[in-house]
Amino acid sequence: MRYRVLFFCVFFVLVSNAVAASKVVFNMTDNCLKAQALLYELKLDDADALLVKEATANSDNIAVKWLSESVIFLRIFTSEDQAIYTKYTKQWHKLIEDTEGLTFNNAWHRFILSDMFIHRGLIRLKFNETFTAGSDIKSAFKYLKENKKMFPSFLPDNKNYGFLTCAFSSVPSKYQWLAKLIGFEGDMTTGLTEIEAYLKSDLTVKEHVWMKLETAFIYAMVQHHLNKNSEIAWKTIEPYTRSYKTIVLENYMRATVANYSGKNDEMLAVLNAKPSHFSGTPFYYMDYLLGLAKLRHQDSDADVYFKIFTVKYKGKNYLKSAYRYLSWACQLKNDAATAKTYYSMGVKMGTAIIEEDKQAERESAEAIIWPVNILKARLLYDGHYLDKSLALLNNIKESELAHKKFKLELNYRKARVLHDDNKLTEAIPLYTKVIESGKSESYYYAAYSALQLGYIYEKQAKKVLAKQYFTMAKNSFPNNKEYVSSIEQKAKAALKRLGN
Repeated sequence: MRYRVLFFCVFFVLVSNAVAASKVVFNMTDNCLKAQALLYELKLDDADALLVKEATANSDNIAVKWLSESVIFLRIFTSEDQAIYTKYTKQWHKLIEDTEGLTFNNAWHRFILSDMFIHRGLIRLKFNETFTAGSDIKSAFKYLKENKKMFPSFLPDNKNYGFLTCAFSSVPSKYQWLAKLIGFEGDMTTGLTEIEAYLKSDLTVKEHVWMKLETAFIYAMVQHHLNKNSEIAWKTIEPYTRSYKTIVLENYMRATVANYSGKNDEMLAVLNAKPSHFSGTPFYYMDYLLGLAKLRHQDSDADVYFKIFTVKYKGKNYLKSAYRYLSWACQLKNDAATAKTYYSMGVKMGTAIIEEDKQAERESAEAIIWPVNILKARLLYDGHYLDKSLALLNNIKESELAHKKFKLELNYRKARVLHDDNKLTEAIPLYTKVIESGKSESYYYAAYSALQLGYIYEKQAKKVLAKQYFTMAKNSFPNNKEYVSSIEQKAKAALKRLGN
């Protein structure tokens, strides 16, 4: 009798679990769609309230877990605040574990899990938790591979699978352990093809509206950073972000790609039209971007926005960079004393994890005041105001520059302007001169000149020369301490394009 009772209890539990599992659905209800739209407006409290309401009415809807996780991700991503990260960590982990524990034989389940693990991995990288970040990326990739086998025609997977495939096509040396952990070597062409297939698909309703925006942003960033094609990057993101005056994340994406595509006037116009922080969750990094656009345009109030960022932002990344730009703003006004004060703050504040902050910390530690016209020319070039930049550079004599850094800057910046203006016969000897004179220095100029020569020869279909210079950029400047990972990643991506 006892065995019968035990058997009945076990049977009842199994049947109950099976029934519960069978009730799990993916359904983008009206509340879910409204919440998803609110996410992109950064009205995260409103989105969260709608999702709580939806969870009460439809507790088995996995779409609620997906969107709830995105709320947590965006709270941390936009603030980079350790206190907010700590506050939501336990809830975030439980949400992912609960989603992972569901029995739901549907492609959306694994896709949602890949999204969640990529989100957590990216945040962990921001907080320098590299090992656990690697574990999350490995989990994301596992679910994507499973979906590829079980549901090969499920196109939303292409967003994340394509992103990881591109990202792992040229992993810097310091992250090679992550590639080995996952056991995956990416391929740029495959990754881009995956993303394109989803972007070009006729999936344009409900959840796909916002997913395609995110996918377009990923594609644009890959095209710029790894594939050296800023024109495609801009053409991709532009049609997806025409509501930038009302939707915060569209504003952020459009401004970011404009920044990388040499469209400073567009970046400035977009950020000047950004929705107020008071309309939702603050995203103070956008003030940093606005300060940068204004500095390149040489507006006198550029410092205001860097000050907003340094005062209100609670994270650690970009602080060193912001203080360097504040120093530059003072140098443009010939205020060397305040400029050095900001340099000293650039040494003390924030962390040097990302490339921009590493470079800013090095410069802040040197605390060398730039010759004003060299600095103006540098900023004008960064804004892609090429004629104005070259006019200033042509009036500066190398012999009058006391510091080796600025001699290199002068010739390198001239080469970049001429290169971008397609005057290659003038740019090439300047790049060569910078390589020769800067090869033993700790500055990035020589390595980046080799990289640029690689791009020139790649475009001219001179593969042997292109490979020579990309390999040089990656391997031949052991004393360089600036933008090392970025140079290596770009060179690796280029060498793969050339079949090496």
